[in-house]
Amino acid sequence: MLMTAAPPRTRIARLAARARNIVDSSLCTRTSAVPNWIARLDQYERLATLPAAYRRATLAILDDDIVVDLLVLSYLRHGTPYALWADTPSGFVEDVLAVRTWSRLRALLDATVEYPRVAAPACFGSGARRHLVPLLAVWHVAVWREGAAMSVIVSPSAEVADHPRRHLPRLAEQAGLPRVPAVFSVTTGTAPDDEHALAGLCPPGTLIIATDAGRLHPVQGAAVDHVLDGRARLVALGVPETTSGTWFEDLAQRASSRTVPTAVSDLPSVTGEELGPCTSCPADHGVHSPAVHLPDTPWAARQIACTGRRTRSSSPASMPGSPGRETACTRRKHPRRLMVLARSRRSPAAAAPGRPDARGRTETPWRQRTSPPQGRNP
Repeated sequence: MLMTAAPPRTRIARLAARARNIVDSSLCTRTSAVPNWIARLDQYERLATLPAAYRRATLAILDDDIVVDLLVLSYLRHGTPYALWADTPSGFVEDVLAVRTWSRLRALLDATVEYPRVAAPACFGSGARRHLVPLLAVWHVAVWREGAAMSVIVSPSAEVADHPRRHLPRLAEQAGLPRVPAVFSVTTGTAPDDEHALAGLCPPGTLIIATDAGRLHPVQGAAVDHVLDGRARLVALGVPETTSGTWFEDLAQRASSRTVPTAVSDLPSVTGEELGPCTSCPADHGVHSPAVHLPDTPWAARQIACTGRRTRSSSPASMPGSPGRETACTRRKHPRRLMVLARSRRSPAAAAPGRPDARGRTETPWRQRTSPPQGRNP
């Protein structure tokens, strides 16, 4: 076992390290070697059937020795001491990785278990790429037997794909994991026209995390859809592009997908949600709230005043083809976005050539507007 430089930060992580050492040191190689194994096995099976919230509350009040016995049973039966957290990514992040979460982040983490396809359009500064991607990647690998699951980060650029992997050693040290989880990164920009670019890298049981999904070309998105069988899962994160017809927009509108948007108005600095002290930073950083790692209140207020509380970058209802809020700032910064939205809201009668619209103006076909005047050479 590869020992970490610092002890695990949470109680569950320390007890899981004890359970792993007991099994790996051959002190307990079978279920019947666990003290009072019949009662512990029955207790483990009852815990596995409980909802995640009740299971976590029960583990919090049990004695350390009993929890170690339960984690040993989990390691012997499933090859990992974290099998009880397989259906609660948010619980694993808080109980094992010592990362404080907020309501929208918990909803997005837990949606990965309930739905095989999750689309998460997020505003700038929400921390989806910086926080959520490495947390999901570590959870998916840790709750399964070694080699049975794999996390793959897909992005149109190499820098964005490799950035979440830099946080993996820190998370492995905080959780006391025996080794840094194997997380692969794929850059779709190297094969923009290959629909089978991921076929050899994504076996069954893979969690695909698409970062900057709004920039994925439809052909690159088709490469992701190609490897999604019944046992593979997908989480797509990013800011939707201003153009319509992207793969990210199509994913968010599918009936089989779950869309969890994160708007500026959902940030804890705006809602005032109490997060408690930050548990991710070292102790010498002092006591502070996790909200300091997110955009502050003045920044959020400026964005809300500029683009409204719900914008296309955070709400699927305001993506291209749906009415959205327009302000002077939006018209000044995104003239092409307004052009696309205006065309989508125009009625068929008003959009017909030669017919006046609501303001009495006549729509002239594009080819007639751009054709040279009569009597002149083109």
